[in-house]
Amino acid sequence: MIKPIGHIIAVASLAFFAACERTETALTEDPEAPQQQTEPQQQTEIAPQQEPAIKIEVDTSERQQDTPDARTATTTALDTQVPQTTTIRNSAQLQAPSAPFQVRRCMNMGNALEAPNEGDWGYRITAQDLRSVAAAGFDTVRIPIRWDAHTAHRAPYSIDAPFMARVNTVVRDAQSAGLGVIIDVHHYEDLMARPTREQARFLAIWDQIARNFADAPDTVYFEVLNEPTLQLSNAQVNGLYAKVLPIIRATNPTRKVILGGNSWNSIESLDEVRWPLNANKKDANLVATFHDYGPHAFTHQGAEWSEPVLPLGRRWGGPADMDELADTYQRARDFKAKTGLPIFVGEFGVIDKVPTAERFAWTKIRRKTMEAHGFSWCAWDFSGAFKSYDLSTRRWFPGAQDALFGR
Repeated sequence: MIKPIGHIIAVASLAFFAACERTETALTEDPEAPQQQTEPQQQTEIAPQQEPAIKIEVDTSERQQDTPDARTATTTALDTQVPQTTTIRNSAQLQAPSAPFQVRRCMNMGNALEAPNEGDWGYRITAQDLRSVAAAGFDTVRIPIRWDAHTAHRAPYSIDAPFMARVNTVVRDAQSAGLGVIIDVHHYEDLMARPTREQARFLAIWDQIARNFADAPDTVYFEVLNEPTLQLSNAQVNGLYAKVLPIIRATNPTRKVILGGNSWNSIESLDEVRWPLNANKKDANLVATFHDYGPHAFTHQGAEWSEPVLPLGRRWGGPADMDELADTYQRARDFKAKTGLPIFVGEFGVIDKVPTAERFAWTKIRRKTMEAHGFSWCAWDFSGAFKSYDLSTRRWFPGAQDALFGR
């Protein structure tokens, strides 16, 4: 149940944010110029969970205005000790996890809570939609969430209480349908553009998320940062991971935490991630993720948000495309063999401007390849521009279920 919200933040949170008094020095900018980046088994049944005991510990005082003076306050940093980091070189270095990563077949509920406001992009998540996802055979949903659009710009960087309550409702509805839930930090564009200035706010967001879901079932998962890119270098991504994991572990010591590499979570960047330690030991509850939209010229053709907009008419399935597919999943297999970490393909899909049969032919081959190698996956997405489900008819598009579940 959700605890009543007071106007004073919890004592533990006050102690945490008291450190926000000195100028940001912990995460220095990478001296190098930003890297050029290019965007690129069997189902495990999860029994329906009881309603999680979700608690909210946020300051509900009036949110600060988004002014230049307010934004300047984000230069203050959390005086959080940075633990050692390590590059896992072989699976023998990993301790046994507390429990297996239970995600197998997942659906992204996109275009909703990662919009500036839910509904701005034409979709709001409903309990009926979540039941439809569960009935189709998915075990988990990934909820992309734009937390920073609902977070104050001055310490203690409080998340708006109504927004947190809405996230709690979606999580409870998903769990009531028997679904696991992945909660991420999505579209944090200010962090990508100004990582040093936004670091304290990012860490404060995760402190509040972690406290809020500390008592949730273990089928609630955390994904630290969706698709880091732009000014956020590999070194800075690793620095953020090293700082945020102890914050999460303080209240969620064994919860699965999903981390990915730079360049929009590309497969090529996974080897650059330095996997943080937990109490000076290898953290056995980390999951590696990458996103698969290859080749980009096929999956994103006609996408209005691309610069430049990619031309329509690109077909898929030739020898070069098969080589690209093989290379992507060989890299993933090599990474898993080297590290022993579970691999989660957090996004894959084709825009709806491509003919339906071609979209789902690509989807089926990619999905079967993932499963053949023992990787978990999460399709993008339910009803957005890469949609699998028709909200007007409340049916899956022809070919979608075969693409995602067929032999």
